[in-house]
Amino acid sequence: MELSLCNEWGIPHSEFLEWEPDDRSKAAAFVMEKSLRCDLCGTAQWEWDENIKAYSPIEEFCMGCYYKEITSEDSSGEAGVTVRMAPTGTQEHAKHLLKEQKRVRRGIRDVV
Repeated sequence: MELSLCNEWGIPHSEFLEWEPDDRSKAAAFVMEKSLRCDLCGTAQWEWDENIKAYSPIEEFCMGCYYKEITSEDSSGEAGVTVRMAPTGTQEHAKHLLKEQKRVRRGIRDVV
């Protein structure tokens, strides 16, 4: 668990070991609690066990999710293809734009 914590937080394990024992324990407890939560909704089973009405669904609009949804609807539907949001202005984005321009020139439209 310590190594996964260091990897997630981007710190060397040796640096983590220099922390006070109390701080290391708190970090470990934080990671353990986080691992109990659902990646999709953020709730933990123990919360539902304690109170079945612990949460109420509230609709929220997210521009990133909107673009992912409309892109996946327009995609080729190939198995294994997922839509991921990547920041613009990066080398990865520039490569993607060049790749898409080449496809358009050839008359082939693929996953955006």
